Amino acid sequence: MTTTGITTSSIVLFRRLIREGYRYNSFKYDPWWRTNVIQLFRENKDVTDPVEIQKLQDKVKSYRYLLKSSKDLSELLDSWNIAIPSRQRIEKSSQRVGLKVPEWPEDRELRIQKEKEFGLKK
Repeated sequence: MTTTGITTSSIVLFRRLIREGYRYNSFKYDPWWRTNVIQLFRENKDVTDPVEIQKLQDKVKSYRYLLKSSKDLSELLDSWNIAIPSRQRIEKSSQRVGLKVPEWPEDRELRIQKEKEFGLKK
């Protein structure tokens, strides 16, 4: 692999790592991790040994994989959590794909009762 190829792949890994971190609210609003990642990349920018560069890139890949898999696992557990009522789970999953859940029958009945009480029409 050429030096340019190594540099390019390092930049790509850096960007992917930063993007992956932004999926977490704690990373998004706390600049410490981003500053730390930038500092680590800057400290290692003068490394020229291809073997050492590959080791560093492998560390970045494994860290990114850890971030991605833990976030995916968290979302999966949330989607199948039995502690969350099925209604809330349905609403959450439909919002995730961009759909709007129809009005629930209980909510519709309450809305109709309130409209009758206050003489409002929709």
